[in-house]
Amino acid sequence: MAEIRRRSGASTGSIYHHFKSKEQLAAAIYLEGIRDYQTRFLASLEEQTEAREGIFAVIRYHLRWVEEHPDWTRYLFRQRHAGFMAETEEEFARMNQIFFQRCADWFRRHVKAGTLRQLPPDLYGSLLLGPCMEFTRQYLAGHTRTSPDQAIQELASAAWRCLSSDTDLRSR
Repeated sequence: MAEIRRRSGASTGSIYHHFKSKEQLAAAIYLEGIRDYQTRFLASLEEQTEAREGIFAVIRYHLRWVEEHPDWTRYLFRQRHAGFMAETEEEFARMNQIFFQRCADWFRRHVKAGTLRQLPPDLYGSLLLGPCMEFTRQYLAGHTRTSPDQAIQELASAAWRCLSSDTDLRSR
């Protein structure tokens, strides 16, 4: 807590007024990271009226967020199941419910319009971000040679081929 106080410039009393322990502060930082990521992810997705542009927008958003926030991304990956997260489960579940519902609504509109494939709902996220998340892990570990710009193009194109209702696209 002393290091947090020093870096933030806040008084010890001020920090303890808001957070009773460093674990509570760590959980708050975790939730803030998720909130920031989800809010901007949804903005990137929902401002796109065309399915293809939406798919490309969220892949671009995800990798740019990781590129701009590598330490925060590592923290979110590593701390999801940390003991201090137990008291945040309700808030985390609420945030995820809203996030996934809004994503599902966007996908449902494009399935209904015939531009995206009809799939079990739990597959959309896996096909959209699964390869992107693996690239993120490799990128954060310093094991990639591909630039994020090139990865955006390739991963977004691959996701589009997987999700598009255009059967000719998927056979390529």
